Amino acid sequence: MILFLRLAVRNVFRNRIRTVVALSAIGAGCAALILNGGIVFNIFRELREDAIRGRLGHLQIYRRGYSEKHLEDPEHYLIPSEEANRILRLAHDNSKVVRATRRREFTGLISDRDRHVPFLGIGVEPEEDVEFSRHTTLRAGAALSAENPNGALLGLGLAKKLNGKTGDALSLMATTKSGSINTVHARLRGIFEGGLKEYDDWALKAPLLAVEQLLLDDRTEQIVVLVSRTEQVPEVRAELEGAFRREGLDLETQSWNELALFHNQVVSLFGRELGIIRLIVATIVILGIGNAIGMSIIERGVELATLRAVGIRARAIAVLLFTEALLMGLIGAAIGTALGVGIARVVSQIGILYPSPPGSTRPFVGGVDIIPAVVAASFLISVGASLVAAVFPAWRAVRCPIASVLRHS
Repeated sequence: MILFLRLAVRNVFRNRIRTVVALSAIGAGCAALILNGGIVFNIFRELREDAIRGRLGHLQIYRRGYSEKHLEDPEHYLIPSEEANRILRLAHDNSKVVRATRRREFTGLISDRDRHVPFLGIGVEPEEDVEFSRHTTLRAGAALSAENPNGALLGLGLAKKLNGKTGDALSLMATTKSGSINTVHARLRGIFEGGLKEYDDWALKAPLLAVEQLLLDDRTEQIVVLVSRTEQVPEVRAELEGAFRREGLDLETQSWNELALFHNQVVSLFGRELGIIRLIVATIVILGIGNAIGMSIIERGVELATLRAVGIRARAIAVLLFTEALLMGLIGAAIGTALGVGIARVVSQIGILYPSPPGSTRPFVGGVDIIPAVVAASFLISVGASLVAAVFPAWRAVRCPIASVLRHS
């Protein structure tokens, strides 16, 4: 075995041109697989984080039955202030939770001088909302502040409808729980872009204190939670639901992927297309490696026939050829892995400007994620392709008549 290995190493590096061609094909193919997989993962991760840190958070907590019936009787599913504080305490007790905040959604009319426009309002806690809005772009003005409880943020589309500018005086009108109309005065503190046109055309953000004054109600609609890592969401969800049951709280939870309809539609639409592209890239890589390895064996026809002529068995020659292919595959895949990871890091530092996804209002800058599973799969595919590529040329080399090969040399 050691003799075969030493001979294989010598053969691999004996013809430098042939070796360089084969290693280049394997390395380039492995790097291409790593980069292709990293780009796909990066696109989907950016869309996911945009949904989480732009609108939804990782988890949302409601009164039991909210998801199915809150449109029929929204008042019934609001959480009293004392109960909301208990939920927040339980959420903060979980070491994996980094943020938990109250929200209240409502509808109403906003007026700026002679214009009256309907809006969808979101009452937030200003000191917490910054972390939940990391993927929201502030186009003008400043973020909400607890020191300025009457400031409001408008979505870009809603601001255009009002022709509003930062500093403008606004009037917010909404229906209270008793059915009467109430009005509060606010000032346009900033204009934001959340990335979805439908959202930006209607959304208004205001501090919860101002919303409670407008609605004459301090109840909470939902508790929104951020966790340390998105992959921990199922675990944290189970832990929180267990804590709620022990405390006798009748609540339900929904995770970001159950709420992110736009994200799910985009992933469903483009996931298949990107999967086909990945398959095409893998096929090209395998064929390229196969061609390089196959030609390196075929070009040695006379050498292999001579070995058989001096009495070396066909099986031993086949083992030698597969050992050489394995060595080529391992070396080429190692080079390709280093190349792919290096390019991924450089490109991620520079950034790739992607066009706006369907329904979105802005492009985003992505990169190439280094996914260990993708790197390992690319390495194994490259090595496997090298071995498979050696099958037919090796079979042909040991089956062709020796005299015929030497006669035509």
